[in-house]
Amino acid sequence: MDEMDAAPSLGEKLAVLLARDMTDGEKAIIGTNSDIQLAACNLARNMQAPRLWWISGPGGMVNPTRDHLLSTADYENLESAEAWMDLPNMIDFIDWQIHFFDFAILSALQVDRFGNINTVVVGDQHKPRVRGPGTVGISALCGLAKRFYVFVTRHDRSAFVPRVDFLCGAGHMEGGNSREQMGLPPGGPKLVLSPLGVFDFEPRSKAMRVRSVHPGVTLEQIHEATAFDLIVDGTPPVTDMPTVEELRILRQVVDRRGDLLRKFQ
Repeated sequence: MDEMDAAPSLGEKLAVLLARDMTDGEKAIIGTNSDIQLAACNLARNMQAPRLWWISGPGGMVNPTRDHLLSTADYENLESAEAWMDLPNMIDFIDWQIHFFDFAILSALQVDRFGNINTVVVGDQHKPRVRGPGTVGISALCGLAKRFYVFVTRHDRSAFVPRVDFLCGAGHMEGGNSREQMGLPPGGPKLVLSPLGVFDFEPRSKAMRVRSVHPGVTLEQIHEATAFDLIVDGTPPVTDMPTVEELRILRQVVDRRGDLLRKFQ
């Protein structure tokens, strides 16, 4: 089967759904292990947001332009980048500038009902079941960006938990206005994306809510795979899957090697 005829992979779906929420002229930051994030930003730049700019958290390169996905830490990004920021400038932006970045995109080992995330350890810290990549700059980005997005490549009761085992990225904390009461700027997670659906946060309680359900998935499946009670308003719509044009740009312009198609089934 020709790749253009293949059904979208999980990675492609997540990239498209993220890209749709980006706006022209916004500033974004993404990390090292970032195939989906990179594809989402570059897809948006080729569609509705040509003046969106993203920066590599580990490398400081701004908008490297390529037709395939490359680690954002790779030095080869320098030759096609629009600009480059050295480490001291990056630290100034990431750790001190409130709302300099419009958004960050983060993957997680765990996310809880108020959008707090864990990328460090699952289980007892002294005898963990899983070790993640660590905090890196996640705490600052979750605290200081205007908003952030979370995606997970699995949806089960060990990933969607009542409370994260290690809080390294502040979401809406304990819900309500607790984030602001704890001294953090307004912001927090806007969307959580998973293989089963798209989730946002109820404006008053700030608890996770079902925004849409992916085709072929039921609410019952989502509830069974989630270790806390999700808010459901009425009957959530079915998620709009990638269009022919979105897939064409993704596969022929952004990700010509098909990394998302191969790596995230």
